[in-house]
Amino acid sequence: MRSEAYKISGFTIVISALGFLLRWLQDMRIQNEETGLAAYAPISFLVAGVIAIAAVILAVLVMRLRQFDAPATYDKAYEGHTPFYGAVGLIPAILLAAAGLLRLVRPGDVLWVTTHRICGGFTVLGALGAGVVASNNAKPEGAPACRKGAAMMMLFAGFWLVTGYRDAAGDPVVWRFVVGILARCMALLAVYHAAGWFYNSPHPYWTVFSCHFGAFLCVMSAIDEGSMADSVTYAAVAMQLLIWGFVAVENLKTKPLDMGAAPAEE
Repeated sequence: MRSEAYKISGFTIVISALGFLLRWLQDMRIQNEETGLAAYAPISFLVAGVIAIAAVILAVLVMRLRQFDAPATYDKAYEGHTPFYGAVGLIPAILLAAAGLLRLVRPGDVLWVTTHRICGGFTVLGALGAGVVASNNAKPEGAPACRKGAAMMMLFAGFWLVTGYRDAAGDPVVWRFVVGILARCMALLAVYHAAGWFYNSPHPYWTVFSCHFGAFLCVMSAIDEGSMADSVTYAAVAMQLLIWGFVAVENLKTKPLDMGAAPAEE
């Protein structure tokens, strides 16, 4: 199923690059420089259209995957097939740790400094959780560790969402935060669905959709005006979701033939 994994991941990367460019253009036109308030920007409708199109196409691609069987156990679902999988899986954790430390030390020109520093602590916690999951998700006996790691990642994603919402509530240009808030919501959903295997409740197709759609939105949001810690966090989460989405598709299996449905020989 590696060909299908390359296909859906390739689409996500291409549409993410387009979304990144459109979001950059939108950020330049979204605010009236004199008043600081939201300005009429037709490109905002184009950004919304690209998000909707990406969601529809990803949904269709994921629906096509239902013809295949998903692994029943987490170690088979997240098993890597290249010698570099273990090392690559740790890169998002390292980036998240760097973003968390940066947010703790230099939160940047933000309205809620204390909130961002607390978010930095949760980001470091999420990085630790990502490292734990990456180190144990292919081990048959690693379920307890993966549950703890996934819980730490969900705590990070939840507080990251709260931080973004609080920033949006204090800014007159609310649309500036819409894509970022949506990206954080999808990241939280992606972690929830991806962790389903660790709790013996897998959501294979929702995992693929939420991971790829969340990665697309995180790449779009990485260009948003904000601190360096925000951009690094979006990049790290996007990479983590792309890795999970790729491996979840790569490990799908072709359904066995139903011999009972075959016509009887005369």
